Amino acid sequence: MWAAPILVTGSWATRRADVAAWAKHLKSSTLISEMPVPNRPRRDSTPRPPRRPTPAALNLSGIEAASLVKFAYFTDTAPAPGTLLFTAFRRNMPPGVKEFTVRNPVTFFYGIQQTGGLLNIQVRWINPDGVVTRTSDLPMDQSQEGALWTWQVDRLEKRDLVQAGVWVVELLISGHRVGRYPLLVRA
Repeated sequence: MWAAPILVTGSWATRRADVAAWAKHLKSSTLISEMPVPNRPRRDSTPRPPRRPTPAALNLSGIEAASLVKFAYFTDTAPAPGTLLFTAFRRNMPPGVKEFTVRNPVTFFYGIQQTGGLLNIQVRWINPDGVVTRTSDLPMDQSQEGALWTWQVDRLEKRDLVQAGVWVVELLISGHRVGRYPLLVRA
């Protein structure tokens, strides 16, 4: 038994419905046993790249870890994520700030030399009484980076900066303390 073809027009949804109807018709006429209907993603969806495995963290000595710090300082203006920064003459680097007042956010900004691997980085905020107020674990994956160095920030929010005095931020790489950075906070 032969059937006339169905005219396919309109949007993809209409065409898909037409194909499904045509497949049902053909299946019922026993010309073919099954006709697959294509399952295509919507046009507005972007395909996700395959997830690559995370590399193992580098195991560095204290001297190796300390030599990776390009710069570290405090600022009140963090760069937008993904910003390409130029260090020559500090053309677009965030400004360094030496003093802050209580109840104002503080950003610790630092740059790490390229290693080609995963670094375990930790930032500790220590209040004037010597108590660790906050600890941030900030792994840095440089395995896919082509730059000479990579920057990161850690921010202490205004609700956490309630005590005047000299605060200290400790920067640790691979478990080794590579720097202590004092911060004066005025009332």
